[in-house]
Amino acid sequence: KNHEGAGFFLMVEGSQIDWGGHANDVGYICGEVLDLDKAIGQALKFAVQDKNTLVIVTADHETSGLSLHDGNFEKGYVKASFTRNDHTGVMVPVYAFGPGAKEFQGFYENTVIFQKMIKLFGF
Repeated sequence: KNHEGAGFFLMVEGSQIDWGGHANDVGYICGEVLDLDKAIGQALKFAVQDKNTLVIVTADHETSGLSLHDGNFEKGYVKASFTRNDHTGVMVPVYAFGPGAKEFQGFYENTVIFQKMIKLFGF
């Protein structure tokens, strides 16, 4: 049932980025990141038009310790190495755009993201 003005919550996961990390496959990771970038682009386009939508982009963990050493976007190559094929303790960024985005600045445990969302939802 459509409740006009009720809003909605949408979660999009680029889970196969993690798979590429476990496989230490730079090409796989890059392809999946580009796919996720398209989804984020559409969400941001909607948020700009709507003016009442918060977009949050983050990850639940880092995988593989990927280091980029060189690359060329125009030529389509990346030179990289990995420290492992499992999860690492590397911090992951949180990007936010829209009403309440400032709530997501700083450093904190990833479980705090949920608490910040609940606060903004007014629960």
